[in-house]
Amino acid sequence: MERIVDIATDGRHLSAHRGFMIVSAERQEIGRIPLDDVAAVVVHAHGVTWTTNLAVALAERGALMVLCAANHAPVAVCLPLEGHHAQNAHYRAQWQAGRPLVKQLWRRIVVSKITWQAAVLTAHGRDASAFDLIARRVGSGDPENVEAQAARRYWPLLMGEDFRRDRDAGGVNGLLNYGYTVLRSLTARAAVAAGLHPSIGVHHANRGNAFALADDLVEPFRPLVDSLTLRLIDKGHDTVGPDAKRAFAGLISLDLPADTGTTTVTVAAGRMAQTLADAFESGRAADLFLPRPPSPLELAGLDALIP
Repeated sequence: MERIVDIATDGRHLSAHRGFMIVSAERQEIGRIPLDDVAAVVVHAHGVTWTTNLAVALAERGALMVLCAANHAPVAVCLPLEGHHAQNAHYRAQWQAGRPLVKQLWRRIVVSKITWQAAVLTAHGRDASAFDLIARRVGSGDPENVEAQAARRYWPLLMGEDFRRDRDAGGVNGLLNYGYTVLRSLTARAAVAAGLHPSIGVHHANRGNAFALADDLVEPFRPLVDSLTLRLIDKGHDTVGPDAKRAFAGLISLDLPADTGTTTVTVAAGRMAQTLADAFESGRAADLFLPRPPSPLELAGLDALIP
């Protein structure tokens, strides 16, 4: 078992004891995980402390320790000097991935995003009947830019004919920008924790973008932000205020459908990144796990995030 341990609460202390990673708060143990099960520890809360013994124990097992800034984006990774062959193999496979594989991976990501857009439209009572056919038209590498064609149908249906997506605008666009940033940070952490280099993207390839891969992985999850934004507006939150920030922060814990019942957005993002690493090594795009689109009932859980 390879688990990604996400430390998101301030004031935690991490240590190692008799083969376990111990998580404490106010000198009291609140959780423990077998060190042999840990693939990575992601620290993105403030005031978290840890012992050198824990850092050594993780390194001896080939596990990563990822440190994040105040915006929750990764800024440093503690890598073992010895015995972590998987990291080198992942980087090498990611860098050397052939164009046919990369194009197939991007096709699968775009199809997933379009099916999620359809799920959100349906949940909000909009007509999404055309989106199944649109998704089927996506070719390897999306040469016809079907993703953009779907977006031109999607935004007017969801937000109204007068809406224009503008990354520099406030109001609704500001809410969308903030929500996307939250999920982008999540997928960046997932990519690093999976032993992938976040600047080597599948489709996004801007040289100045340190998180090109995160921009690829976040695509299927974007409609979650769209749906939550619409619900925030319906309840009178039309700017990025404290309540909207808390709602978007809660997105990563939302329940999603899974083969074994339910999972969370965080776990789904982690699995997506880990299986992408597998796909780079195997050369099979089918190895990439893509999260199933949520049902209207599951999307209704977004309402619970809004104060």
